[in-house]
Amino acid sequence: MSISSPAPTLASEIGYALRQILILHPTHPLIEVCSCVSDDGTVERTHLAKLVTIWSAHMRHSQSNPRARFFPKNKDTQRLLLQRGTTYALLGAPEQARQDLHALLQHTNGCRGGATRQLEGLVCLVLAVLATAQERYPDALPLWKQARAWLHPQEYDLLAWTWYDAKVLIQLRHLHKAHRVLSNILTPISPDPRLPRQEERAEAYAELYAQRGGVCSLLRSHQEAMENLNAAIRLHPTCGRFFHIRGLLHAKQQHWQAAYNDLWRALHEMPEDPELADCFFVVMQHLGTELAVPTTSAPRTRGRATHA
Repeated sequence: MSISSPAPTLASEIGYALRQILILHPTHPLIEVCSCVSDDGTVERTHLAKLVTIWSAHMRHSQSNPRARFFPKNKDTQRLLLQRGTTYALLGAPEQARQDLHALLQHTNGCRGGATRQLEGLVCLVLAVLATAQERYPDALPLWKQARAWLHPQEYDLLAWTWYDAKVLIQLRHLHKAHRVLSNILTPISPDPRLPRQEERAEAYAELYAQRGGVCSLLRSHQEAMENLNAAIRLHPTCGRFFHIRGLLHAKQQHWQAAYNDLWRALHEMPEDPELADCFFVVMQHLGTELAVPTTSAPRTRGRATHA
């Protein structure tokens, strides 16, 4: 199968999501694949392409071996299909990825056992990440649900998972459900021993607060939206994106001076963002006067905010 037409953005999004969500260990079925992806989602295409060639040759040999009984349900074959399907996704070949992953689900259908259940869960997770990255949100929603049903909690990062799960719900305008999903993590009714403390994972919690703030804004709960953005900024005070969002919230309420202050700070973190610059200009027009530049400036940071 040809993989000569990569989609670097798609591959990077998938790689980043999998690195964020999965809790890997030396015997994890995807450890070899994920070792070719950096923390920011950059993919080592050359090595992954070699692995695809090796795995494909191994599967062809097994299929032609008359001693390989019940090949479609062979455990080694199932693992190879998972690895190759995930690798195709990381190489920007989504249809080839789906072909392998759906074939694996078909082979394992009706099988029992913890290992098979894990493989099915990982297949659904990769398919969910792929559908989300391609903005196929109606397809992604049941896949996220099925993946969680088949995977054990210790196999994935709950904070990162929640962010992606809520993203799909928000895109489908299931806003109240997204709010509940986020609140179960940020303000649980009872303590959850699986959850780390906020000071241990400040940036991850900040992302969830900002996400819930966006949901509250869409639900027209402006005060709650502002409280969530304030919490996000307290946890991660150098993220310009959070100041951008809070500035927009201020602008919605026509609090032009507060909007100006937040957007000005966001511009110093993200000076090349044209949408942010346009918002800042509109706010200045509403103020109706030239404003003095604030005497303090925010430290500039680079890179994307992480969940881990």
